[in-house]
Amino acid sequence: MTAGFCRRLRAGLLAMVLLAGASMALIISPSHAAPKLGYAKVAEASQPTALASPPGYPRLIFVTEREGKLRAIRRGKLVAKPLLNLTGGIDSLRIERGLLGLAFAPDFRKSGLFYLNHTDRRGDSVVVEYRSRAGKPLQVIPSSRRLVIHIPRVNENGNHNGGHLAFFRNLLYISIGDGFDPGDLPDNAQNLESLRGKILRIDPRPDSGSGTAYRVPADNPFVGLPGRDEIFAFGFRNPYSFSFFRDEAGTDMITISDVGQGRFEELNVLPMNEARGANFGWNDYEGFEPYNCGELYCPNGANPTTTNGLTWPQLVYTHDDGCAIIGGPVIADPSLTTVKDRIIYGDFCGNRIRTAAPHNPTILDDRPAGFFLPPGKGKHSALNGFGTDGFKRLYAFSHFGGIYRIVQR
Repeated sequence: MTAGFCRRLRAGLLAMVLLAGASMALIISPSHAAPKLGYAKVAEASQPTALASPPGYPRLIFVTEREGKLRAIRRGKLVAKPLLNLTGGIDSLRIERGLLGLAFAPDFRKSGLFYLNHTDRRGDSVVVEYRSRAGKPLQVIPSSRRLVIHIPRVNENGNHNGGHLAFFRNLLYISIGDGFDPGDLPDNAQNLESLRGKILRIDPRPDSGSGTAYRVPADNPFVGLPGRDEIFAFGFRNPYSFSFFRDEAGTDMITISDVGQGRFEELNVLPMNEARGANFGWNDYEGFEPYNCGELYCPNGANPTTTNGLTWPQLVYTHDDGCAIIGGPVIADPSLTTVKDRIIYGDFCGNRIRTAAPHNPTILDDRPAGFFLPPGKGKHSALNGFGTDGFKRLYAFSHFGGIYRIVQR
């Protein structure tokens, strides 16, 4: 656990949570020496938000910029001309809006299809499809744009948009925040008739029979039950990032980083079959504790509905150590031998990058990664995300523009 969280444990504030017939002990992890990691700067972009290689082109990297441009890194250099420029259709004046997510269809080499998640001029969240020319991934066809899904904003702020996209097998997963700050007053995250505060799962191919822009997998958890069929999991404040991996036992796993309100940040690590249909607790709970909304937002006091059936995080830290968790993938880079198969995560506000060994129900081995990115304006590095290329090499990028490959020293 992090230092701030351990202090709270020692004070007895969070020594143990007793949950509806089951107990979950929060264990202070032992001290470990930091691995010898470092970074090498690769490129400079404008507020990068996502980074990935298109399938079949491992030496090529696509990068999204928050203000609306899709860029490419080729042969270690940023290509001068953007592949797409969506700035005219995006309101990026608020920091939680903009071009936020990128995912490639698994058959990209054949189909040329990829997907972007961005907010529009109103602040609504949209997922759109584009196509590159066959065999020419850098030649994106702007006229190929197709709207896949549209999720209206909740209020004028238009914040908590999540924005991450990723394929698991042939299905597209989409993270969407609760859309309302502070406190999710409309209770979107717990409302199964709202797509806000959720991770969604769809087949992005249009359904010619029904005329809809996407298909809903028949095995989604709420198909045939009350609630929106697109929902895979719910009860999130702002699930900024998630990723998939397979553990040593061959179990398909998911990691989810959910940005907290005013007290706790949380990292969820669990099998996919347990995440399916799970309730992660917001806004009844923040981390392991009932959400403390205060007199301004809860004049009658907080009133969590229940702990029954809630899915609890595997790692929590307080705002003594940051303000917004930035989660990353399980490290698969074969050159990073000291941290391979560990989760890497950090924080937007604090100069901190850490790695943790996946473990359920509680992460026991959480340690510093041994470096942080160069500070930009002020004293913080504003870590904005992680990504991998086609060779499984790991990258970190900063809101201030730097894109860095993580290396072993």
